[in-house]
Amino acid sequence: MRSSQVQLWSLDKLDAPRVWAGRPSIYEHVERELGASPGEVHLDLALPDDEQRARGGLRWAAGALDGVIGRHTQVEDERLRAKQIVKAVRDLLGSATPAYLEHLTRLLTRAPVLGVLDDVLAELVGNGNLDPDRFHELALFLVRAAPDREVVKLGISMLGVLVGCDERETLLTIGRHEEFTLFSTVALASTLEHADRELWELAKGARGWGRIHAVERLADTKDPEILAWLVRDGFRNDVMDEYLAHTCAMVGDLAGALEADIVDDPLLDGAAGIFSALLNGGPAEDIEDYEHAPRAAAAYLRHLARRPEHRPLDLAHLLVAEQLREFIGPVGEELEDDETLRELGWTLDIRRAVLDMCARVAARPEWEALVHAGLEAESLERFHQADAAAQLLDIDAWDHHLRRVEANPRSSPSWFRLLQAEEPDRFAQALELARRLLPITEIATGPAHESGLQPQYDVHDTLLVVVQSLVDDPGRGLDLVEAALQSPVTRVRRGALLVVASWCDEGLIGDGAPVNGWTHAKAQALLERAVEREVDEELEADMAKVLEGLSF
Repeated sequence: MRSSQVQLWSLDKLDAPRVWAGRPSIYEHVERELGASPGEVHLDLALPDDEQRARGGLRWAAGALDGVIGRHTQVEDERLRAKQIVKAVRDLLGSATPAYLEHLTRLLTRAPVLGVLDDVLAELVGNGNLDPDRFHELALFLVRAAPDREVVKLGISMLGVLVGCDERETLLTIGRHEEFTLFSTVALASTLEHADRELWELAKGARGWGRIHAVERLADTKDPEILAWLVRDGFRNDVMDEYLAHTCAMVGDLAGALEADIVDDPLLDGAAGIFSALLNGGPAEDIEDYEHAPRAAAAYLRHLARRPEHRPLDLAHLLVAEQLREFIGPVGEELEDDETLRELGWTLDIRRAVLDMCARVAARPEWEALVHAGLEAESLERFHQADAAAQLLDIDAWDHHLRRVEANPRSSPSWFRLLQAEEPDRFAQALELARRLLPITEIATGPAHESGLQPQYDVHDTLLVVVQSLVDDPGRGLDLVEAALQSPVTRVRRGALLVVASWCDEGLIGDGAPVNGWTHAKAQALLERAVEREVDEELEADMAKVLEGLSF
């Protein structure tokens, strides 16, 4: 009797083209677009369901929403939704009907599936009365045919709980898109006895959240090729290197690799990247969590300090040496014992040795030429690196920032550096440049509820950078402040209000002597106009408090 029922159950009865309105398969799209160039990095391949998911013209980067949910968000209790999904899957396994498929699709596309996956899979598998062949067939169908990413993710995850199921080609194909790398890596690690090489393949082909997910699941690898890759390149990603720096340093034994008598340049460059991320700190473990940091730093700097002058180093090494110096410093003063540093392994002897080597690295002759070359580079990353080194070496980069602002006035990061100028003439020049280059009338169209996340609002943020530079200069650039108070972007108006509030807190709104023409009357008139126009109730209330002379 059971054999007869199995024959009657068929996914052909689902009428998927009608249920899914003829929308294309995500799997087939990924296979077609990425399968022709294995190993290449594709950072922003659009998926067929992007338009359905976009809000306000915005969409998450591939894998970003799941990455944020998994690390920085407390998932709400969705046990009811999980039970509904479990029932919908069981219904499909019992009877493959269009209504059941449509119901499951609605449940899955309501919100990210990641938050309920553990509960769904535990209940499905824990029940123990599912037909594994049907389960496998349905999982493959959801992966390969569905036009919605959350449906695909459930299918991938279902494949990952089938003992003895080897669908590595399917998982590697869909996992090449970073929206699905997390789910594919988990499924591969669960179903293959030795999945390191497959995980490495996914990791090498990813640059964003997919790289992070795949590398984290290589934490137990013993493969020497993978270990060598982790400390040379594995930590690099386009989200934040800080997410993977500690993992790669520990798993790849960075300290041990650097303690070899001879090391290759890719290892030195990798060490620089790892140290920079660890010293920056951030959302993951940092330099204080890296127990081998003193050993690794001393070994790294020994290689730099011994390097002959005819083999120049990259600027990254100068910047890392400076970061290490600041971390364990000071320079030029008698070192004192530091209990916190000592507990982290940074003894006085190690600190003295490291500081001495940092000084020797800083004294190398190639830096000035490399800085000037980097300041002329088109690459923004290279330019910022050279600019950081220029500040360290007291090289004037003003003209280079000026050139970049004039070339891209709406969103150039160089505005910030121009407005940091301590010389009065240069600061005045930067303000006049803002008046001349920024489209003030385009910005000051009136308050609205815009989030300002779309590219067309970059220029509003640029004006905010200009306005915030005036916080300690009451009354100056009043025209720019008032323009910011008329931006449709709420955060820009709030930033301008904070500047005005700071001016008022200086006492210049009361009986103090006016500065730059800033008087009680001007403050009152500016704030009254702002309050009258404001459309955000909270911001309007804050403006009224400042007008009344209150703090908030």
